Amino acid sequence: MKVGIIGLGSMGRYLARHIYDDGFTLSVYDIRPECMEEITKMGAIKAESPKEVGKNSDIVILMVNTYSQCLDCLNGEEGLLRGMEGGIVIVSCTIAFDEAHAIEYLCMDAGIQMLDAPVSGGTRGAMDRALTVMAAGDEEVYNKCLPVLKCIGDKIVRVGSQIGQGQKMKAINQLLVGIHMVATAEAFCMGARCGLDLQMLYDIIKSSAGTSRIFESRGQSIIARDFSTRSTLSIQVKDMNISLKTADSVKSPIFLGHVCQELFKIAEARYTNTDDSSSVIKIYEELYSHPSE
Repeated sequence: MKVGIIGLGSMGRYLARHIYDDGFTLSVYDIRPECMEEITKMGAIKAESPKEVGKNSDIVILMVNTYSQCLDCLNGEEGLLRGMEGGIVIVSCTIAFDEAHAIEYLCMDAGIQMLDAPVSGGTRGAMDRALTVMAAGDEEVYNKCLPVLKCIGDKIVRVGSQIGQGQKMKAINQLLVGIHMVATAEAFCMGARCGLDLQMLYDIIKSSAGTSRIFESRGQSIIARDFSTRSTLSIQVKDMNISLKTADSVKSPIFLGHVCQELFKIAEARYTNTDDSSSVIKIYEELYSHPSE
């Protein structure tokens, strides 16, 4: 089976390496040529365009950041849909459910099948083949893609038969990520103002009922004041927008989500939008930098 990946950023480059290591013929493309160097030196095929990836592949994974980037990859004279004959497109980036439907229709018009399969686990999960894959679509299509998905994930679930259901599941996950990130910021800010040792706070909460995976993964970085990127503020704002849109589509209340989104938007505007989303804690620190009189 011939596989292609478009998007070799912080996660996509590891996905590409695993798929290549597992013996698949692999074609790769990224708008940044330097991102292709590592995997093409190993033996993957360096494509000059998404169209060329399509020509070389039976299955193509889209691992870009946004819906507009998906469209850029699919459309145009050098787009994936111009080069692919039959085959399957796996959309593994996080987009809105209605955007997944729009891509489905584009693929159908081009005679291509689609699997809606966003992933969770971040850069570490991508490195360790430990992503959770939330796949939705036709069962036969899912089964064809499963050997490739097993290269990148340790928990692969078909969450539904309809395109868009994978993205809805991911939207709920991202809602919780955002809420837990803000809760972690509040906890550390409160701990500092209480005069507690933050390392001790981290160690105790990590083994207590109040912990979360976000608290555990970001706590040490917050203590060290390390806001290097794992998931950027701009991506967090984008993902929270998707969560709010998904909730609104089914008229589900989302009080905490709205509050967290406003905080992330303020942080994105005030700090470098490529900072890690845990830097939302700086908002709290600025607001309460002066003790109450």
